[in-house]
Amino acid sequence: MHRKWKGYFTVEASFIMPIVLFLYLLIILVALFLYCRCAISQDNFLLAMRGAEFTKAEENYGEIIYGEAGSSQWQAEPYVQERLNLKRKYYPFFPSAGGSYEENGKSVFVQTAQKGSGLPITKEVQKLNPVEVIREGRKN
Repeated sequence: MHRKWKGYFTVEASFIMPIVLFLYLLIILVALFLYCRCAISQDNFLLAMRGAEFTKAEENYGEIIYGEAGSSQWQAEPYVQERLNLKRKYYPFFPSAGGSYEENGKSVFVQTAQKGSGLPITKEVQKLNPVEVIREGRKN
């Protein structure tokens, strides 16, 4: 009777160990997915912030940043698209898939889809004129 129990734990371990290893692998993949999502989200915010700061000094402040000062046809959208394409190859397992840049009068939107997720990553940044903000603050 004592011999019947010797192989019992080996059989049990052969069922439990693959499940435990699978759970570890699942946790690692979820962590990588969330890391890539956070990195894409941060890049979208930085690109939206840069796109919002592009100016040709039309509103009496600033200068063109991250662009060519002599170009009269310069726009932020090609810059943002170029940077999105450049960043796409640096995300390890769940890269971004496409991206869009949209600008209305007061805000800039940068949206990117992530491979493996149906939810897009969208960041919105307000376009602020620092001169106007200071003037409004001094009035109050």
